[in-house]
This record gives sequence, structure tokens and C-alpha cells, in this order.
Amino acid sequence: MTSEPSIESRGEVSFAFAITAKLHRQRADELLNQIGLHVGQETLLDVLWTEGEITQTELANRLGIQPATLTIALKRLEKNGLVVRSRDPEDRRVSRVQASSKSSELREGVMLAWARLEHETVSNLTEPERALLAILLNKVTDGLSDG
Repeated sequence: MTSEPSIESRGEVSFAFAITAKLHRQRADELLNQIGLHVGQETLLDVLWTEGEITQTELANRLGIQPATLTIALKRLEKNGLVVRSRDPEDRRVSRVQASSKSSELREGVMLAWARLEHETVSNLTEPERALLAILLNKVTDGLSDG
């Protein structure tokens, strides 16, 4: 009986990358759940903490996500009192978003969670390996962005 090639044998790097990405996301979610957030919410809040009030369109572009996906995420964060949305006074069709003061209380926890995730992610690598990994991942990102 001839066995068919597996996904792993057809794409060794992609398969390893998928497994790593899945584990990384699971660990990030575990760490963020400890402070009441889910993966993705922290990056959205980080943009708002860094940039202040911006339009929903600017936020979607900055995060590289679809406006509909952002709307769902914002509803959840708004329900939990972590963001405030308002209409632009000059153009009522435009919705503006800002981090709430309540969300600012989570900022240190987010930074600690990401620092711990970073440590766990690269703890088995030497400094030169870490630097090389960052370079290679950026090249992978560029390649996927072009495709």
C-alpha cells in the first residue's frame, strides 16, 4: 500500500510555523486571560494607548484588519468599559475611538504578559539565534505580504 505524502512532508517549514504560531497564540491567550483580555485586544489597546484617539478606519488600517472585524472587537471592549467610541463632531459619519481610563489600568499587565511571552518564546535560543530569528521572521512576513 502506497502512502500519500502528508501536509508536513509537502511543507516542512510551513507546518512547523503553523504549530509554533498555534502554541504562541495559545500561550498569549493564557497570559492575557489572567488580566481579563483575549489575544488581539491587547494590540488594539496598545495602538490606542500609544496614539490616543483615532478614527475606526485609522485603527482598522493600523491593525491590518477588516472594519467589520474591528467593530465586533470594539463592541466587546466597549461593553467591558475599556474603550470609548464617539462620533466625530465635524463629520457625524466618522466614529472615533479612544482607550478608557479603566483600560490604562491594564497596560502594565499587558506589558508584563508580553515580556513573559517573549522570554518563553526565545528562552531556548542564544542571542545570535534570536537576532537571526527576528530577521528571518521579518523576511517571511514580507514574503507573505507580497503574495
